[in-house]
Amino acid sequence: MKAQTRNPRFACSLLLACALPLAATAQPSGDGPGRADPLLSIVTAQGDRQLADLSARLLPEPAGAATRSAAGFDAWTALGKGASLTMGPRRQRAVDDSLRHYREHSYALAHNVRQAALYLPYVTRRLVESDLPPELALLPFVESAYDPLALSPSGAAGLWQITAATADRLGLKRNQWYDGRNDIVRSTDAAITYLHYLNRRFGGDWLLTLAAYNGGEGRVTRAVMANLASGRETDFWALDLPPETRAYVPRFLALARLFRDADALRQLRPQTLDQPRSLETLILPGQISLARAAQLADIDYELLKQLNAGFKRDVTPPQGPHRLLLPHWAARRFVAAVTFARESWDPASLQPVAPPAQTL
Repeated sequence: MKAQTRNPRFACSLLLACALPLAATAQPSGDGPGRADPLLSIVTAQGDRQLADLSARLLPEPAGAATRSAAGFDAWTALGKGASLTMGPRRQRAVDDSLRHYREHSYALAHNVRQAALYLPYVTRRLVESDLPPELALLPFVESAYDPLALSPSGAAGLWQITAATADRLGLKRNQWYDGRNDIVRSTDAAITYLHYLNRRFGGDWLLTLAAYNGGEGRVTRAVMANLASGRETDFWALDLPPETRAYVPRFLALARLFRDADALRQLRPQTLDQPRSLETLILPGQISLARAAQLADIDYELLKQLNAGFKRDVTPPQGPHRLLLPHWAARRFVAAVTFARESWDPASLQPVAPPAQTL
């Protein structure tokens, strides 16, 4: 007897998707998440505005976002309670093997947690505000070890390891001065948009969503359709996918399981995540070097670079935007210093703008 699909509603929706223009994402072998899709291929020269417009089309209104204050948000608690992404009814040995690997190399994981402390609370809160599972904040551990300057051999960059083609689809600016894939705020917005899109495309199945994020939506779609044609199950574990993708999802699931185990996390020093930084984005009227900005804000230069990793030349682009992400106290000092320093700017022209979420 032929096996039945676990999710007939998803199978039906996928068949319909393949009959519509969205099926243009079914790509030839060797594809990845960067190929053009009609829904996402609206590339213009507007950059950030394009990403905002695209997000408005794809993202639902955040439920209860008004009740989530920056001061009251606890990223660690959100991660510990997250249980949206599970293996399904079958227990998979690959997840157990990955979990064992993390526990046997806990020192390396603890190092990554300390590196993530600057960004993880911000990323977690943005995901919750966007009605995405908070566990997705662990994805950059798997992608980049939470290094905003990480660059893969294939050219994917940033915390979320976004390829150049996907960046173009999502409207992330890239030029000789700036790469939005390394920008913490802009890249996280882009990843949220893309994860929402993929999850809708795959009928709400998060394991297929993660597989598509890693291996390409066209490749996962073809694997699902092949199983449908032969009467086999269409969940992630049943699909014929590349080894890298088959290992990628279990690694993420193991990490999510580990973060729900309070006892196992004691050695990771999670208290480093309990010191959120209130942030402000300052929009400046002209170009400035990060060295000069650090001097004016009286902030450590390396910390300023970590918060503004999108700048490739340690200076804001000549044509803008001249945008700096700073701790609140540093932003206040910056404005005060410009008032007394011999800068060509009028201090009144400095525009403080709160980022989408105000804590890192």
